[in-house]
Amino acid sequence: MRTAIKRYIRVLLFLSVGVLLLYLITRGQNVELIVQELREANYVWIFLAMICAVISHFLRAVRWNRLIRTMGYKTSPFQTFYAVMTGYLANLAVPRMGEVTRCLTLSKASKTPFNALAGTVVAERVFDFFTLMAIVFFTIVFQFNFLRSFIRRTFIYPAIQKGTENWTPLVAGVVIALLLIAGLIFFVRHRQANPVRSGFFHKVQRNFNGFINGVKTIKRMRGKGWFVLHTILIWGLYYMTVYLCFFAIPATSHLTPVAGFTLLAVGSLGILAPVPGGIGTYHFLTIVTLRELYEIAPEPATSYAYIAHANQIVINIILGIVSWIILSFQQKTKQNA
Repeated sequence: MRTAIKRYIRVLLFLSVGVLLLYLITRGQNVELIVQELREANYVWIFLAMICAVISHFLRAVRWNRLIRTMGYKTSPFQTFYAVMTGYLANLAVPRMGEVTRCLTLSKASKTPFNALAGTVVAERVFDFFTLMAIVFFTIVFQFNFLRSFIRRTFIYPAIQKGTENWTPLVAGVVIALLLIAGLIFFVRHRQANPVRSGFFHKVQRNFNGFINGVKTIKRMRGKGWFVLHTILIWGLYYMTVYLCFFAIPATSHLTPVAGFTLLAVGSLGILAPVPGGIGTYHFLTIVTLRELYEIAPEPATSYAYIAHANQIVINIILGIVSWIILSFQQKTKQNA
């Protein structure tokens, strides 16, 4: 009971942080202009982006099936698809709950052991993590000169200028940073020497072990080429959901395909934040990137963030509810048979 209360308090806390970020990034903007842009948006492109999102979710279910078969169990693609969408629906209420939910629903629907399914989800997360890191890496490589110029112009030169005017804050900042690093190193070594089973480092070790088991599952899997192909297609469709939304409003329609990868990487980090549905964090990172990196005006940047985020949320809510109803009906049918 206490654990559930703590979980919901944590969710409300992070949701409050997300809403606060959303308020801070949009305050002072012309709300009427944002509403007008949303009304006049080209919803053909948004609809195409939604189709890409649906296909990506189905391919994720097909890819999950391959991992499940590696464990020696069989499930149908539609069952796994319904479970995936039910998991996405659960994530909108409690972050990370979706991974548990989709394993529970599929376990009940297909009589596959929950522990086996949980292991395959860890393997999926491992592969998706490496894929996201690859996208971030290549995004930086392809825009290296552009990003280097932006960082120099926005951060380095102003910091040097302020530092030369008054060295005291700069020196104090360096000393404080060194003390924090030294304190962190001492804390880490102390915890490693005296581990607590319910503590932070025990959880880190447990997650690391799950990471290693996930990698081993991928190594044992048959048809690794198909798994990689499905992963490329999934993330390619994720990219299309971001890129197609550029054309929904005039202010972002000129952005390059490389900019789409930047927004995909930034948006994914926003969704990964422990905030229900990435509310606030997704918008904050997307709006800041569009405004600061690509010099998009505040209102169009906000309009794009709402469009791209709503595109994902609407799909997850509609298909999540439908999938939950179908799985519930199938379970009742089996019980009555």
